[in-house]
Amino acid sequence: MLKRLLSDSLSLVFGNLETVFKVCGSWFVLQFVLMVIIQLTIGDAEQQAAIPGAAAVFSLVILIFTLVSSASISVAWHRFGLLGERPGIVHLTFGGVELKFALKTLLLGLLITGAWLVVMIVHLSIGIPAVTGVLAVLLLIFSIPTIFRLSLILPATAVERPIGFGEAYSISEGLGWRMFFASFILALPFALGGLLLQLLLQGAAASLPLLLVQIKILILNVLLQIIVTVLGISVLTSGYRIAVEQSGNGPRA
Repeated sequence: MLKRLLSDSLSLVFGNLETVFKVCGSWFVLQFVLMVIIQLTIGDAEQQAAIPGAAAVFSLVILIFTLVSSASISVAWHRFGLLGERPGIVHLTFGGVELKFALKTLLLGLLITGAWLVVMIVHLSIGIPAVTGVLAVLLLIFSIPTIFRLSLILPATAVERPIGFGEAYSISEGLGWRMFFASFILALPFALGGLLLQLLLQGAAASLPLLLVQIKILILNVLLQIIVTVLGISVLTSGYRIAVEQSGNGPRA
């Protein structure tokens, strides 16, 4: 199954790069513009410290923008991968389906946060680092595959065939760790490539204007984010397809 998750995700993305940029392009252009505005408005860490209120407002704006854009991109990509729907050249859609997707994404985030709050409460109550460490490791071992399995509610929501956490967990047996490793393997080379590019650009900063270096870093980061984002979504797309097939319910998407 891991091999299929990898091959399906890679072929879906790199076999349809035009659709990738249609799905992500407009949102990432807006993200790029937003980041440039923030960089020019509040500047570096010292300037941000001088106006903490503005930094907090911008952080909230970024959080909302990220949630809205990721829901729109994810829904469009899941629908392309599972239903064959192709977006227009400019894709900035956010409707009822995207809102449900965003709310379920927040719910998953709250589940993760709640699990780690338990660890923190135990740590503060007991105060024994060894106990906290063991609990954290056990939580990781349990939560990583569980969250990936529960995340199949997202592609199901995107194609308007919603399922609950229980059904998502039951139909995804054997997929949790495989989806995690597929996501990690696919993201790793791009993450390393992004770090290398930043180091190369920073090394050239002495001969280039600082703003030009910052803009180049932003552009490269945007391009890498597009590929990594869609690859991660594709793992869930493929995982949902496999889960539906192995559940014996026939092709629901």
